[in-house]
Amino acid sequence: MFRQRDKRDDLDAEQEIIQACIANDPKAQRKLFEMYATKMLGVCSRYCPNMEDARDALHEGFIKVFRLIEKFKGNSALETWVTRIMINTSIDHFKKSIKYIHYESSEDVHALSNEDQAYYIESDDSQQVTSKQLLEVINKLPDGYRLVFNLYAVENYTHKEIAQELGISEGTSKSQLARARVHLKKLLKEELNLG
Repeated sequence: MFRQRDKRDDLDAEQEIIQACIANDPKAQRKLFEMYATKMLGVCSRYCPNMEDARDALHEGFIKVFRLIEKFKGNSALETWVTRIMINTSIDHFKKSIKYIHYESSEDVHALSNEDQAYYIESDDSQQVTSKQLLEVINKLPDGYRLVFNLYAVENYTHKEIAQELGISEGTSKSQLARARVHLKKLLKEELNLG
């Protein structure tokens, strides 16, 4: 019989990889990259306009991970720490690659119209949507909507954190999220014949 792996074994192995990465061991860096690259490419693709930019952000992000890994204190899971670096790197990469992102200010979008509110609330959610379909539709959202939606709905950032990250007001973050949800519902209905 084989011995069942214990969570402590995983933590010990992770600590060994971290220590070896701090010592700039290329094998440990490769192992860390292999552990998280696929998932982190998915993270980067949510914030970058195309896969080429997502791959660039991924590589840039791992360079930061290896450069900063000695600062990892273990207050969160290593994966959470790596994810945060990838999100920040992707957003920075996105900001550099696009000349202008239009965020509707909270004054411009004082409130959703009654029609939009009704559409969002009454929309039929009974049909199943695969995660791949949803990701494809989310990627079609306008840039400002997509960034705020992903940070809030996927990464669980607060509006205050989003505002700080993107250099916008909390009200603008809230209005972008509301508009993103309405737009997402419409896209799902149009593209996947839902509702």
